Amino acid sequence: MLLVTPFAPYRDGIATYAVQELRRLRADGHEVEVLSPVPSAAHHHLPFGGVRGAALLVKRASRYERVIIQFGPELLFGRCRAATERVAVWTSLAAMARTTRLDLRLHEVEYGPLEQNPAERRAARLALRWADRVTVHTEPERARLAELLGSVTNRIEVIEHGVNFVSAITCTGPEAKAELGLPADEFVFLSIGFLQHHKGFDRAVEAFSLAGLPRSSLHIVGSGRVDHPDIGRYVSSLERICARTPGVELHNRYVSDDQFDLWLTAADAVVLPYREIWSSGVVERARLFDKPVIASDLEQLRHQLALGRGGTWFAAADVGELAVAMEKVWSGAGYGHTDDGGSASTSSSSASNETGVERVERRRTVRPLWDVDDAAPDRGAIQAQITARARTSQNGDQEVLVAAPTVDRPSGGERPSAGLQSLGPLVIPEPVSARPGVTPVKQTVRRLTGWQLDPMTQRLAALQQATVHAVIEMETRLEQLSEALDDSTG
Repeated sequence: MLLVTPFAPYRDGIATYAVQELRRLRADGHEVEVLSPVPSAAHHHLPFGGVRGAALLVKRASRYERVIIQFGPELLFGRCRAATERVAVWTSLAAMARTTRLDLRLHEVEYGPLEQNPAERRAARLALRWADRVTVHTEPERARLAELLGSVTNRIEVIEHGVNFVSAITCTGPEAKAELGLPADEFVFLSIGFLQHHKGFDRAVEAFSLAGLPRSSLHIVGSGRVDHPDIGRYVSSLERICARTPGVELHNRYVSDDQFDLWLTAADAVVLPYREIWSSGVVERARLFDKPVIASDLEQLRHQLALGRGGTWFAAADVGELAVAMEKVWSGAGYGHTDDGGSASTSSSSASNETGVERVERRRTVRPLWDVDDAAPDRGAIQAQITARARTSQNGDQEVLVAAPTVDRPSGGERPSAGLQSLGPLVIPEPVSARPGVTPVKQTVRRLTGWQLDPMTQRLAALQQATVHAVIEMETRLEQLSEALDDSTG
């Protein structure tokens, strides 16, 4: 059989999943070859991501008894720019399903194009109808496909994401902590995976800061999946947030399967504050080690954990709920009590009767640095407020000057740097067109002018990134100065 997939050492969740399935297929006695879109440890390589790649795949597939495609939009539609190209790719899959046994593992599906284009829906319906087997990882995904494609979905199976997963290591939690250099008596929260905005690891940092739990730490382990400006900006922002949050450490590096499982073994709880996700391989690997999972209340994750032993949930958009969930798991592990049987204080004595929610809300209280009349600012009045704030701090006022830092701030309270970051990098349009004969002309023009345009776009991207970093550094220093003034004793 032929396994069509991104493959190791390519840094990709689907590639990792494919390695796991390959091991299981071979253990079951199957003869399997791997075909990947880029040079890798696979047997064969073929440039997918467009109509030509799909046509070559149909030709290659005829040599095998069975073809398994680890389906993801990037793999099959990467270079498609027009709706007609996507229809052609789906049609190629349908043609392949008519000539060989085809298994489609639908890891991710782009629903937008299916909703907008009836022709693409028809082509996709044929591909799924004629395929020998179609699988998804969650019931919500199956239901969404049923809504779009109709009757073919009675053939779609839901299989657990981790059905092929096995542990890569054998050691105990204390042994794993010792190997990683973590304190044996410290509660370790872990957020692990590729560093991307939709993973929401910045929210884990903010929640950990709000929770204020003693004898605990948060470790974020992973790297950017690809070299992309948006990912680079997010990683840089995450590095700054982690650096100024006590108890948080960012391990910005790609980890092997062994290291991945070593971190999961050492962790006391896994924190997955995703903003969006289809299904999570981390959830499945955490399940291997029986680790509690604190995850966003997303429909796909709810279903995925319901197939196993469950988890601890928090509202997807509420960092405060995440902080409370972290405190509950921390307390449930016995860290909420001292050796003499008393409660470990995570707040001031005056607030010892607060619930977790009340304590978090008190900590996240934000008040302006000072009241300013924009029309006629009074420097003397501002200075008087700073002095009064410092005196209040000496008297034990518990109100926080500024909120814990976060990457995405609500509208109306955004930092000045947010506007710069939202611009995004300058990207030259792809030389393609839906009009017959225009694409070759555009490609020729692109080749003739690339030597002039590419250095300019690279320089503009570097200038934008340097400007964003400079503005964020200025904002950080202003916050630190304000905090220092607020805590000053005279």
